[in-house]
Amino acid sequence: MQKKVRVGIIGCGAIAERLHVPDYHACSYAELVAFCDIEEAKATALAKQFAPGARVYKDYRKMFKDGGIDAVSVCTPNVYHGPVTFEAIKSGCHVLVEKPMATSLEEAKKMIGMAKEAGVLLMVNQSQRRFPAHRKAKEVVESGILGKILHVTAMFGHAGPEEWSPTGKWFFDKKEARFGAMADLGVHKADLIRYLTGKEVAEICAFITRVEKTGATVEDNFVSALKFTDGTVGTLSSSWTVKGMEADYIILHCENGSLQVGINPEKPVVANLIKPKCDIVFPLPEPFSNVSWGIDIGGAFVRAILGMEPPFCTGEEGMKALEIVLSAEKSALTGKAVKLSHK
Repeated sequence: MQKKVRVGIIGCGAIAERLHVPDYHACSYAELVAFCDIEEAKATALAKQFAPGARVYKDYRKMFKDGGIDAVSVCTPNVYHGPVTFEAIKSGCHVLVEKPMATSLEEAKKMIGMAKEAGVLLMVNQSQRRFPAHRKAKEVVESGILGKILHVTAMFGHAGPEEWSPTGKWFFDKKEARFGAMADLGVHKADLIRYLTGKEVAEICAFITRVEKTGATVEDNFVSALKFTDGTVGTLSSSWTVKGMEADYIILHCENGSLQVGINPEKPVVANLIKPKCDIVFPLPEPFSNVSWGIDIGGAFVRAILGMEPPFCTGEEGMKALEIVLSAEKSALTGKAVKLSHK
């Protein structure tokens, strides 16, 4: 019988409650053994619901000191992703860290280096890679029917974190979040652009602003123009002020037509071809599970630890998405285009 991976949860807010914990609970190879949150009541509530025998902590250092944990999900506010991951790796734990994986490239590189030296797995929850529509879109792109990708448009927006996580006040505080909509949502599409197209950003010019979240100390809107290493261009935007509509899409304009992903929720993946002139509505693959959002990030992480499948987003891949966001921020603050090094 396969030994179960003993999992701890650090940060018991909305993303842990709605995604990480249900996924681990449904995974036959995982055992939830510890929950940690500075608001102990949140950790207690999650443990009671999903793993009544699990240990509960307010301090993750105490959790690691007590041991008995093989892997953790780091679901804290952004500025703690790096520090918590460092402690987890020092304790010999595999780590699935929420996006953005860190708040600087130096921090991300340290996370990656420590994980390699310790021989543990570091994964980043760039979850959009596992959505059925994006998996199908990648199949379509790789089939070659669209030809060369000439222009990319990507957008992710909603009405704000208060709609998603009413108690998550940290999203609006730069001291804990470090970024606003640019990294909360934009990093998803920064990663998805790379995942679907294989393109790398060579240069970025961006603007950030705060137009509605008046009590916040981070931006609520972000827009950027991208130039890729192959000479093609595109746009990447995110917003916390999108209301009354869906705004989670990517459009690839190509030699032989265009691919719309997420424009029409009833037809999530549509190719508009020019020869022959027709529209193809693609059926989506089945979700990975019938739990939560059906993307099974917890199960995928555990199976990757066990060598049963490759990681869906490595630390290196997560860092590349982070670099796009950090370069965009630098551009917005300096008023100049920023080149990416790709070293």
